[in-house]
Amino acid sequence: MIAFVLSGAGNRGPLQVGAVRALLEAGIMPDMIVGTSAGALNGSVLAAHGPTLAVTERMEQVWASAKVDEIYPEGILEILWRVKSKANSLFTSDGMRKLLARALPAGVTTFGQCQTQLYTTATDLRTSRLYIFGDKPDAPLLDAVTASASIPAIHPPIRYGGAQLVDGGVVANVPVSVAIDRGAKTIYAINAGYNEAVLDPAQGVLEVLMRTLSTMLAQNIIQDIARAKADATVDMHHIPVQTDADLSFFDFSQSKKMVAQGYAAAKAYLAAPAPMIPAMPAAAPAPDVPGATPFMPPYITGI
Repeated sequence: MIAFVLSGAGNRGPLQVGAVRALLEAGIMPDMIVGTSAGALNGSVLAAHGPTLAVTERMEQVWASAKVDEIYPEGILEILWRVKSKANSLFTSDGMRKLLARALPAGVTTFGQCQTQLYTTATDLRTSRLYIFGDKPDAPLLDAVTASASIPAIHPPIRYGGAQLVDGGVVANVPVSVAIDRGAKTIYAINAGYNEAVLDPAQGVLEVLMRTLSTMLAQNIIQDIARAKADATVDMHHIPVQTDADLSFFDFSQSKKMVAQGYAAAKAYLAAPAPMIPAMPAAAPAPDVPGATPFMPPYITGI
C-alpha cells in the first residue's frame, strides 16, 4: 500500500503541489493520503477529486488565487481589539475555510466521499492528544481540515465535540506514523515544513512565534521519520521541498515559483533517492553559543 504523507507548510503549500505532480507523472499512485495543516488542505483536495495530473493543475490554481487580504483580512486595529478582548487568535479562520471550500468538489462533505482514503490530524488543546480524522467515513471534511490547519494564536481553535482542536503539526508535522499504523508499506513523505538553512534572527512577534513553531516541528519530523527507518517492512522516501528561507509567512505571491521548486525537488529525488532522514539544523554551520555545545539527538547518530 502506497501513502503520500504531506507535512505542514503554511503558505509554502504550493511546494507540495509540484512534488505530487512529479510523483504522479512517474506513475506513483497513492492508496492513501495523510496530511497535516497545509498538507491536510492539499491532501483533502487531492483525495476528494482523486489523484490525477488534472487535479494538481486545480490545486495550483487554488493556491494562485489565495490572497493575503482574504486569508488574513484583519487590519491592525481589529488585531489590537482581538488582543484586548482576549480573543483566541489574532485572525479568524474564515478566509482559509473559504479557500478550502472552493477547492473541494461540490457535494463532497465527508471523508467517506473522497476518491482516495484520506487521513488528517489535529491536536486537542484540552488533552494534549493528537486526533486522527478519516477512520470514520461520516466525519466532516471541512471542519477536520480547518482544524488541522489552525495554527495556534494565528487562527482560533476549532470547537469540535468536547475538544478544542488546533494544527496537527503541533504534535506530528509529518505524520508518517499515521500511515504506518494504517498499513502503508511504501511512503512518500513530502516535507515542505523543514529548512536546513541557518536563518537570520527573527524580528517581530509573529515572526518569533512562527519560528518557534517551526523549530518545534523540525524535531517532530525527525522522530516520526526515524520510526519508519526502524521498521524493516516500510519503504520510506523522505522528500524535502524548500523555497527561499526568508519567505514571509504572509507572502502568497510566490505560488507559481514554489510549484516549480517542488516539482524539481521531487524529480531530483526520484532520479537519485537521498538518505531518508534529513540532517538537523545542528549539522549545518551552527552559531557559537558560549558555554554550550549543539545537541545531536541519538536517534539520528550515524547518518
